[in-house]
Amino acid sequence: MQAPTDNLSASPLVSAITTTLTERISSGRYQDRKGFPSERELIEEFGVSRTIIRKALDVLEEQELLIRAPRCRTVVRQPGTSQPTHRATKRQSLGLWAWPSPSDPTAASVTQGVCQALNHSAYRLVIGHLEWDNWDSVCRSEARFLEQITEDRDIVGVLLCYLGGDVNLPALQKVRAANIPIVFMDRRPPAGFEADYVGVENEYAAEQAVRHLIAQGHSRIAHITNADHASTVAERMAGYRRALEKANIPFDPRLVVKATESSTEEVRPVYSALLEQLRSVPEPPTAVFAVNDVTAHRFLAILQANGLRVPEDMAVAGFDGIERWKSNEPFLTTIEQPFELLGRRAADLLLQRVESGPTATYQHILLQAPLSIYGSTLRASRER
Repeated sequence: MQAPTDNLSASPLVSAITTTLTERISSGRYQDRKGFPSERELIEEFGVSRTIIRKALDVLEEQELLIRAPRCRTVVRQPGTSQPTHRATKRQSLGLWAWPSPSDPTAASVTQGVCQALNHSAYRLVIGHLEWDNWDSVCRSEARFLEQITEDRDIVGVLLCYLGGDVNLPALQKVRAANIPIVFMDRRPPAGFEADYVGVENEYAAEQAVRHLIAQGHSRIAHITNADHASTVAERMAGYRRALEKANIPFDPRLVVKATESSTEEVRPVYSALLEQLRSVPEPPTAVFAVNDVTAHRFLAILQANGLRVPEDMAVAGFDGIERWKSNEPFLTTIEQPFELLGRRAADLLLQRVESGPTATYQHILLQAPLSIYGSTLRASRER
């Protein structure tokens, strides 16, 4: 969809609010010590979206009835008051919380999809990203970004790949209290926080990956998960288990292992320990489904370092499809996430929310994520 343009300022709703505020200004109602009401107060009074209120304020500013400046309270212009040096921009801003960083190919692809949905004469994108020292620093940087969103009067909505779980729930609630709509991307909103969401059918996609391994003749299939409490992790685990159940393969908890590395220095010892853990199980696994491609590639490196052949000794499948951005031929069988489409649909949904205000029903949009089969699983013997 196209982002709204300045034609919105001519809408009957904006005109009605503008007329009411003009009459109040003329009557001197806002000349007392309280002054002109805040955007939040106007949103609550008129029961409309932040975009509608800001369009009305734009009109009043153009008529030289108000003085507006970044991070300052709007005031009624007194006769003879000069125009402020820094006028508020006519473009509004959308916040985007990028994971893991704006330079990461997956985040860049999501951002590209977001930009495709925007009318850049009406909107600009403000991108924030995490500080990756440890998980506490990740949560702190996300909370700081959310708090900055509530303080920036140009921000009318935010796209969020949420990481903070219950820890950053207070920061989310501040954004909601500021009447700034949120669309969650990839990861569902935390329990008890209703919001719009765009992601993929993780459980179904994971089931397809494991069913492929089963079709290759594997019945001892391990799952490498991680310590992230995100909905995606739980859904992919559920898909793994559902595929086993449908194939009448008993679930063995010893074949579910967790990657716990928190720095690059920890990768080799952690994955070496995971390999030893899996090889020590009676009837060791002959295939692995990893929670994401980064985990899969790290495990592949350990397999190769230990002289094990892929897929002859161990087949490996992942989730995300990150090899599409590499120059070499894809090797890892994986679920291909439609990152660009995800960003575009999330931006479309956010713009709908910005226009419609807080009364519309929240939407959850699930996208298809196809399985792409490559060499990491194809050569496995069906006689296993």
